[in-house]
Parts: sequence; C-alpha cells; structure tokens
Amino acid sequence: MRGRIVVTRAEHQSEGLAAAFSAAGFQVELLPLLEIIPPLDPRPLERAASELALYEWIVFTSANAVEAFLPLAGGALPSRLHVAAVGPATAEALRAWAVEPDLTASKADAEGLLAELAPRVDRRRRVLLPQAADARPTLQEGLLEAGADPVAVVAYDKRLPADAPRRAAGLFSQEIGWVTFTSPRIVRGFAELFGADWERRRSELRAASIGPVTTAELQRQGIEPAAEAATPSDQGLVDAVTAVLNRRS
Repeated sequence: MRGRIVVTRAEHQSEGLAAAFSAAGFQVELLPLLEIIPPLDPRPLERAASELALYEWIVFTSANAVEAFLPLAGGALPSRLHVAAVGPATAEALRAWAVEPDLTASKADAEGLLAELAPRVDRRRRVLLPQAADARPTLQEGLLEAGADPVAVVAYDKRLPADAPRRAAGLFSQEIGWVTFTSPRIVRGFAELFGADWERRRSELRAASIGPVTTAELQRQGIEPAAEAATPSDQGLVDAVTAVLNRRS
C-alpha cells in the first residue's frame, strides 16, 4: 500500500480517479469539494438552447456543460452545427448523447482549444459557449480577437457541498498529506475549509495537480504542487504522484 490520497472531485465525477489510484495501490478517501448546481438565472441558457440555428459552432469546455445543455436541446444538436470539445473527457460526455465532436483539442485546456478552433471560425460567425459561472474569459476573448462573434452563457454554477467541512475535519485531524486538485475552484474550496488555520497547516499538504491552470491557483494559495500531471487525465495524475513516490523510495 502506497499510503493515503484524498480525491476531491465532485462526487458524480470521482469514480474513475478513485479507481485509478486504488489500482495503483493507494488508500483512497473521498472528499467532494464541488457540487454542480443550476445557474442562478436559467433563462439565458434555455434561450440559447432554443436558438441553435443562429450559431455555427457550439463549444463545450467540460462534461458538466454537456450535461447541463444537452437536455435543454432535446438531447440532440442540429446536424449543421459544428461541435468542439476541450478534451477527451468532454468528447466522451458528448458521445454519450450520440454527439460526435467535429473538434477535440489535443491540449485539453482553453488555450489549446482556442489555438485549434480560432483558424476554423469564419469571421463574424456566432459561436455559443455554454460555460461554468466562473469560467475564465480566455476562450471568449480569444475568439473575439480571431474575428468570431462568441456568445457565452452560464450553463451551471458550483458550490462547496454542505458536509465538506465536517468530512474534512475527520480526514485532516492530523497531517493533511496527499490531496488531488482538478480545478482552480477546488483549490479555493480546499483552502477555505481551513479558514484562519490555512497559513499554519498548508505546509502539511502534498498537492497533486491535474495541470498548469490548477497549479497556478495552488501557487496563488501559497502551495507548490508536489506533483503535476503531464496529461490532464485520471491516469496522468496517478502517474505523476507515483513518479514522485518512486523517486523518494
């Protein structure tokens, strides 16, 4: 047994990562730090789903956006509408709805998607971006600079689960140890759990980051990740942590 690692993904998305760490010999504990909720005002999303004929592209930057949008569109998209996905996990979420993306970014972040999508977007063509309420403006601003007409709409919001502080208190009554981080929002939620005690206790954390954007948020919170995935996937995160442990054994 390699020791304990705490997986902080939303409960409905944690199974694959937990299974991958378990298969690698870790004792896995679950501490969901995200709960997906509908947008405060659902009307813009509903209107966008009813006006798909106005758009040339629709761009999904997470599986959560797929699950929030597709039911409103009747589970299908017009055949003339081009579909882009930020990476393999989002593409698989689309395929579960029988939607095959026309573009899946090879670098699974907003910057990678923008680099591949911008040359394919005709000038002044409308692009629909159903996103999280706290989505970075990178994609929208980049498409605007490329000459497109991007329309961002909030597809879902996030919050810290109500029982997270209680569960964290039980898990971290002693040393914090290894914890996975798969989004900046999860990083911020984790730091908030400790309140005024964060400055004292953050040195106990061995953070495993899914990629550069999450790493940047960890650094803003005063944490240098112990491991960062080379590829933003469940196995990439497991491999990164395992490599660190192997170097120290």
